[in-house]
Amino acid sequence: MLASLREKKKRRTRADILAAAADFIERKGYRNANMRDIAAAADVAYQTLYNYFPSKARIAIALLARDDETDDRATGADADFVEALRALAGWVAQRAGHAERELALEALAEAIRGGMSAVRCLDPGIGEYLRDLLASAQQRGYLDAYVDTHEMAAAIESILNSSVLDRVMADEPDQAIESASVARIELVLKPYLRIAP
Repeated sequence: MLASLREKKKRRTRADILAAAADFIERKGYRNANMRDIAAAADVAYQTLYNYFPSKARIAIALLARDDETDDRATGADADFVEALRALAGWVAQRAGHAERELALEALAEAIRGGMSAVRCLDPGIGEYLRDLLASAQQRGYLDAYVDTHEMAAAIESILNSSVLDRVMADEPDQAIESASVARIELVLKPYLRIAP
């Protein structure tokens, strides 16, 4: 009984955060929103928001994955599908650049020895999030119905993996890595999109 109440409260908090984020993003725009503003709009502590969504890109993905009709209005619908992928590429580049280079190299080497990709070091669930985002886009008609979303997610994950390695190995600026990743993602997606990137 207590566990179900806890789960119910978690679902309600998550839904409240997403509703507040959708409203805030609709008013201020995705690029102008930051995690602290979204936490304030949702009336939750910053750490609480981070526990549910560790990045703004994750909020965008969650908003796009929701099934109710208000999502299209609140998130800008088709434009935000590609925007969520752009945001994810930016988050990966920024996150990869935060660690001290030697520490990052050692962590990546250990992860690769253990069979984990570089990008999954930053977020073990990234493949699942990509698959969910692509499946949601496909259900909404933004992505051709015949596209294998698992294969497309793997291709995008490979691009993001490359961006992590570029960021750590070449020590390129976040913006350059993000731009290159976004260009590659759009190149892979463009033939299958039913919207303009």
